[in-house]
Amino acid sequence: MRHVLIVCYDFPRLDAAGVIRVYQLMKGLLGCGWQPVVMTAQPCNTGVVHDIEASDGELPCPKVTVTGTLFSARTGTASRTVATVDENPLPRAGKSLARCARQLAVPDGKVGWILPAVRRGVEIARAYSFDLCFSTSPRPTAHFVGRRLARRLNIPWVADFALPWSDAHWLADRPQMIGWLDQRLERSMVRSARHITVAYADIARSISLRFGRAFEQRMSVIPTGFSEALFDGGEPERPGKFTVVYPGNHFCEPGRKGARFLEAVDEWLASAPCLKDQIEFVFIGKRDEELLRCRAAMRHPEAVRIKGIISHRECVAAIRSSNACLVNTVGNRIPGKIYECLRAGKPILALAEPGSALDVDIRRYSRGVAIPADDKEAIVRALQRMYSEQDARRIKTTECGGPLARHDAARSAETLARIFDAALRS
Repeated sequence: MRHVLIVCYDFPRLDAAGVIRVYQLMKGLLGCGWQPVVMTAQPCNTGVVHDIEASDGELPCPKVTVTGTLFSARTGTASRTVATVDENPLPRAGKSLARCARQLAVPDGKVGWILPAVRRGVEIARAYSFDLCFSTSPRPTAHFVGRRLARRLNIPWVADFALPWSDAHWLADRPQMIGWLDQRLERSMVRSARHITVAYADIARSISLRFGRAFEQRMSVIPTGFSEALFDGGEPERPGKFTVVYPGNHFCEPGRKGARFLEAVDEWLASAPCLKDQIEFVFIGKRDEELLRCRAAMRHPEAVRIKGIISHRECVAAIRSSNACLVNTVGNRIPGKIYECLRAGKPILALAEPGSALDVDIRRYSRGVAIPADDKEAIVRALQRMYSEQDARRIKTTECGGPLARHDAARSAETLARIFDAALRS
């Protein structure tokens, strides 16, 4: 059995981006001849709702928590603080400080973790004799740790991008010099890694365009897919109301135009008052201040329920028991939850720009409809059609064919194992 050191700052927190992805990959690697050893900054085996192991099962692998962060700041999509809908938001001064830190932190607000993590990685290498290092971001800091450890231990290093780095849309308003420096750091990491894996194709395209097409030969797309184990069991019970589930974070972040969707819901219910007690939209995910504000401004706020953070298993159960799913995104990003919605065979309403990656993918699905997020009339028509067809025969997952099978998490782990094998041979 070969050993791989997994560097993931936020594991096992569900409120952080990319954690479900790395959990599924590690679980699959165990059956592919690789023994993961995860190094994180978070406490493991906590049993709380935002710990992925608490719902999806504990990984039978060593986990090492490294503390000692000298500087901490909220950065983009992966805040260390778990926020539910019942918590008070940050004070105004705290928000301003967090925004300033996000703009100036390079590559993120966790750089103080690098030296303690490298020292600890060298120590645990004496016990496990690592064959390879695998670092995953967001938290680009993890790649600095991965590269240093790979050089110290003289082993290959594979870098994983679950989200964009220096060109992330949430960093667009930072000072130009900071952006330039961050891009130089990203290029340095891309040049150093033995191989690069990304969660969706647009990240790979962006890297190639910014740093040169020579990197295409050592980049692979490994999507955040679905775990078949979470879909075992009988058909779940249908809810009492026609329920549309949004299983993700950041519905109303800039660029997604989530407010327009809620306006469309208001218009739909206003045009058919008899439906207001029969329809429910459930939003699952960490606190979204703009979503809360938009709901408060609705004429029919009772139609929108915000659940906050729940376990991954509960989230999949909510998808399976719903009548339809709702997804949205920014640019060419592919929301990771889309594949669990597809696996559940649900009608899917995707708010996506024409020609975007999400638009293209959803139009290949027989129960999917993609609509621009600001087209309220089309959204109302789509919702009415989904409501009218709710008793129609459910799609069989086999109808999705080969494309869906490619997003099985077990298959993604097999692909990653082959990348590891190739890195050792080279």
